[in-house]
Amino acid sequence: MRRRPALLAVLGALALLPGRAAAVETPKTLAETAATSNPPVSVLVPAEPPAPAPEPLLPWRSRPPEDPAWAPPAPPCLDRDSELDLAMPWGEPGFEALRAGYLSSDGKRWLASMMERARPYLPYVMERIRFYGLPEELAWLPVIESGWSPRALSKSGALGLWQFMKNSIGGYGMRIDDWVDERRDFMKSTDAALRKLADNRAVLGDWNLALAAYNMGLGAVTRAVAASGLRDFFELRAKGFLSRETSAYVPSFLAVASILRHPGRYGLPVAWDAPMEWEAVELRRSVDLALLAKATGLPYERLRDANAELRYSVTPPWKGYSLKVPTGRAEAVTAALDDPSLRLLRFTLHTVRSGDSLSALARAYGSPLEVIAEANPGLKPSLIKVGQVIVVPLLKEGAAPPPPEIADETVAFDAKCVVAKGDSLWGLALRYKVRPETLAEKNGLELTSVLREGMSLAVPTIKE
Repeated sequence: MRRRPALLAVLGALALLPGRAAAVETPKTLAETAATSNPPVSVLVPAEPPAPAPEPLLPWRSRPPEDPAWAPPAPPCLDRDSELDLAMPWGEPGFEALRAGYLSSDGKRWLASMMERARPYLPYVMERIRFYGLPEELAWLPVIESGWSPRALSKSGALGLWQFMKNSIGGYGMRIDDWVDERRDFMKSTDAALRKLADNRAVLGDWNLALAAYNMGLGAVTRAVAASGLRDFFELRAKGFLSRETSAYVPSFLAVASILRHPGRYGLPVAWDAPMEWEAVELRRSVDLALLAKATGLPYERLRDANAELRYSVTPPWKGYSLKVPTGRAEAVTAALDDPSLRLLRFTLHTVRSGDSLSALARAYGSPLEVIAEANPGLKPSLIKVGQVIVVPLLKEGAAPPPPEIADETVAFDAKCVVAKGDSLWGLALRYKVRPETLAEKNGLELTSVLREGMSLAVPTIKE
């Protein structure tokens, strides 16, 4: 939940998703029940919810829970909301202009690239949305927030797929320490974001306002509603009660969601491959992901991206860390961990010189003190001697380089591009590996701005 939108990118592979699960009643304020519904740090999936209540049907539900005699009414042929959980502002000029941009040839190419980036995470996001009984369009929010990059970092410090600030994780089961930042854990951050959105909806009574609060802050939107006496997002925007960023954020999300709920209808590619699924292996010691990947035949990049919460390419020294691996590969990982002949950490031997201390060695090698201590049983930090040999685990050396990412807002726009005939913000964003919103912002434009041939735009330098 950022203070400003990082917008766009997109989910994909809708056809590979399972059918909608039975709806589950969402607590009035999920933060109030964090003690029971919030998973412990070492657990990847929250506890089972209570049995669904038979009464009132929540406003965003498309069908009553577990009523075999119930059948949906035939929707009016002109009702475009009939297959959506959220009402779309059809005819609203800004919304329609954004849809037109996304449905241009360059816009659809951009959305297709984001759908591909969503593939490792989308099945889990959809499963959790159905677990909580929330509108399925919410699955598209990481398109707007992070471009489906678990490492996306905004200039305001928001991090991960769902762009949480450090001060916004309280009560939502995420841990930040020297070893992990679980804002980058796609499972824990997904559960936290969905619970936060449901809490916003419970307080404000409207999904557009709940989305505005995710971007602007619940307190700020609550104050805007109280000051204006209005409870409609578009009325609040028209009266100037919302920030400029939030005013653009909600229509942009709705435009993306209105397309990506049914991408095939708009000529976007739909994958029929089996969905990517994950399981957890509880570790009893630290391992280097690159060495574990080599020992098990797992792609290093996939293992690293699935566990993006790790600050190093090495898992924490404390027991109980749960490593996410592709479903079906847990047995191979466990066998590698249990094989004493496999070295799953890199080490160097350091001979103590005059003036050395363990804290100095930790800084020099980038290896925390507790890891050095674990690798040297019986070592007394205050009693190390000149000539003594100390085993130092290497946490950063030798890891495979990360794949190219969509650049975040910290990238320098230090080059110029002259707009040619047929260029668009979406096409240029793909060329320079930045988000369309960032490109527009850096050049004082809007997403709906028309580029003129010969216009000079600030862009990042392309590195070969």
